[in-house]
Amino acid sequence: MTQILFIGKRHYTNRDALAERYGRIYQLPLHWSMQGAQTRLWLIDYHGRPREQRHDEALQVDSTPIRGLSWIGKAAGLVLDRFRRRAPTHIIASGDAYIGLLGWLLARLTGAYFVFDVYDKYDEFGGYRKPFGWDLFRVLLCHADQCWFASRRLLAQLGKTARGDRLVMNGIDTDRFKPLDRREARQRLGLPDTAVLVGYFGGLNAMRGIHDLIAAVQMLRGRGAAIELVLAGKMEDTIQLDTPGVRYLGNLPHAQIPWALAAVDVVAVPYRRSAYLDAASSVKFGEIMACGRPMVATKTPNLEDNFPDQTALLQDYLVPPEQPEALARAIARQVQDQKIAPAPSDMDWSALASSTLAALGALKLCERTSP
Repeated sequence: MTQILFIGKRHYTNRDALAERYGRIYQLPLHWSMQGAQTRLWLIDYHGRPREQRHDEALQVDSTPIRGLSWIGKAAGLVLDRFRRRAPTHIIASGDAYIGLLGWLLARLTGAYFVFDVYDKYDEFGGYRKPFGWDLFRVLLCHADQCWFASRRLLAQLGKTARGDRLVMNGIDTDRFKPLDRREARQRLGLPDTAVLVGYFGGLNAMRGIHDLIAAVQMLRGRGAAIELVLAGKMEDTIQLDTPGVRYLGNLPHAQIPWALAAVDVVAVPYRRSAYLDAASSVKFGEIMACGRPMVATKTPNLEDNFPDQTALLQDYLVPPEQPEALARAIARQVQDQKIAPAPSDMDWSALASSTLAALGALKLCERTSP
């Protein structure tokens, strides 16, 4: 019988996976358990909160702080489970290379298959180190029994086809991210009923093109357009929020993002180019599409590689990065046209859980990697 242990980072992309039931780290294990697989989720908490244990439907969840001994006791108990015949058959690790190392070691000690889930280019994280030139990220990529990648670029650059490495996109909660009433959305968020609004919702920093977006909206306002910019997300750089025509809603909970998307006339994703973002697969693109919202964006691999069909439909509203003038023209055009691209049909969590559960089952037919 398949017994799955998923080890993941509790706090990532400015979200709390446990409190918000957020992202692949929470939703894949949850849906595996809903589909009948015996699944445990172990969250590593770098923020140091008290240990939390709970059940969500059939999913067993344990969140342990990295400071203290609880995570060490948890790991020791998992090793002892091998002798109690309760050890997991598959261990998936996701979040960074250090959690990957923990997962790989536990897999080798318990006899489980090890899957390394790579949702970002972990060696680009600020806390990643290579002591004496030793590249842990590359070691784990080499010695995993299988790797899953959240973007096509990561899979092409780092994956091994012969091993069965696969694309596992970030999924969408289609019960939450769906078309909603614009008037109700504006009322919920305290936004004006009749204003033309363009919105961006996510990390607020230069790499994500926020300064370019503010400049584009100011250009439109300078030409007489009655348009305002609505921002929400974690403030990571100094942003001039007192600029005329800019509204900041704070760092909204993930549950409120569908309402923010519904409230604006156009959603902008003005990413700049970087090794980190180019290799990523931002779920916000799929969420915007699932909510049926018109979008303007910059031409980056994050969008073009992972959403090729939607990119083709939105060509008139895509511009080169770091060009506020071109971005302003695209926004003005999309305000008028309201062109919508549908979300891919296979991005809901249930479908992703089914395909990945099948991949775990198929591992039993594959040759194990060497330690």
